[in-house]
Amino acid sequence: MKLKTLLALGASLTLFTAACSVDEPAETEEAGGDEDAVTGATQVMVEDEDSLLQGISEDGAWIVHFEDDFSTEEDLVLAGDHYNNDELDRKLALYNQDDDRNITDSFTLTAPQLTVQSENTRVQGGTFEGDVFVESNGFELREATIDGDIIFTSEEYEDSAEIGEDSEVTGAISVDESAESEADAVTGATQTVVVDEDSLLEGVSENGGWIVIFEDDFSTEESLVLEGEQTNRGELARKLALYDQDEDRNVTDRYTLTTPELTVRSENTRVQGGIVEGDVYVEANDFTLQDATVDGNIYFASEEYEESSEIDADSEVTGDISVE
Repeated sequence: MKLKTLLALGASLTLFTAACSVDEPAETEEAGGDEDAVTGATQVMVEDEDSLLQGISEDGAWIVHFEDDFSTEEDLVLAGDHYNNDELDRKLALYNQDDDRNITDSFTLTAPQLTVQSENTRVQGGTFEGDVFVESNGFELREATIDGDIIFTSEEYEDSAEIGEDSEVTGAISVDESAESEADAVTGATQTVVVDEDSLLEGVSENGGWIVIFEDDFSTEESLVLEGEQTNRGELARKLALYDQDEDRNVTDRYTLTTPELTVRSENTRVQGGIVEGDVYVEANDFTLQDATVDGNIYFASEEYEESSEIDADSEVTGDISVE
């Protein structure tokens, strides 16, 4: 891996300035005629989770620009072939700068993991909090921090990477070719948002997302079965997210799911942030209640399932907890 002092930082920040202002042609020329940075969907400003997911997608932009810290529970995939000056290029701009291209603010993007599939991706000016999986050539850290590990999925990708002396990786840097399949867990249906009964039943099914997200109270007369072997970060995981939160991960709203019963067959299922009104039957290991309430009974199908479960101090079960 090439570790070098990035003396071209000024030129790169000039490129960013050109992307943000079409009224400074002199800076555009200085950046090497960066007309592409000011035409079409060349940048996405991150304002919410939808704009973030759009920005990093195949249909997003070559620059994804942050104006504040941002946190998400989604595993992120930076995908697609995007161009700047007719060359493959991708950039997470985690900073603001002044007219002289001095960084004035640095921001933190927090996510469980970021998978980089776009060639020539640059993380610049701020912090990514989470692990990074690199599945492409030309990855670069420029005046940035990865608060986590970097895992390259081939030696070729590691050899082509550049980590500047003004950058930091707090965890390990390694090559793991078996990690190439990690992206499978974050492409496709990683989450289901409940908008009606059909989406709820799809979400809890074998084909649903690992996170089932509620945006309001929901009631059904159906007995629900949460099943399937969904994964997050390469590990079995399932979550009923009965809450909304702000960018600092403070819960802002809590929701109630009302059902005659919920049967949990997915391993490592977590019910979090709200209320399940009905009885819960646990038929899998590592069931967790986190800052949540079961307004009913919990029945474990074996002592093993009960012993592997966790009900934290912020949670409540109004009925009985038993093994049957």
